[in-house]
Amino acid sequence: MSRKYDTPNFSLDSRRTNRNTATIMQNETLHPCLTCGACCAYFRASFYWAEGNDVEGGTVPVELTEKLNDFMRVMKGTNSPTPRCIALQGTIGERIWCSVYEQRSSVCREFPVAWENGEPHDRCDKARAAWGLPPLTPDSWKSV
Repeated sequence: MSRKYDTPNFSLDSRRTNRNTATIMQNETLHPCLTCGACCAYFRASFYWAEGNDVEGGTVPVELTEKLNDFMRVMKGTNSPTPRCIALQGTIGERIWCSVYEQRSSVCREFPVAWENGEPHDRCDKARAAWGLPPLTPDSWKSV
């Protein structure tokens, strides 16, 4: 099943985001994640509460999060039957980027992308399949 959503009208720092996006778009070969985004619109992005920027050392913009329980926060938009992270920009399966990439949570930083390190990953494949995208293969990384 392929789902399409409008891009959320939000950017933490639109000047930086637009500059980074322009640089990314100039490259002929994009990292496979920059033409996907399925994980950000399939899984709940929950993480330890102290990763929020309202805590010393935290980086995730707290205004983009919701309380999940006493120990965890969740990125807005991902705790629903049809998740899509509020920080996700662009069109899934085409061009995509995270508006808070440098401040993203550990769950996002550590999400294993299939074949990026020479190994398959079923969660990446599952998210891609839900959006009608083929699974990544070792060949997906040859030109990156």
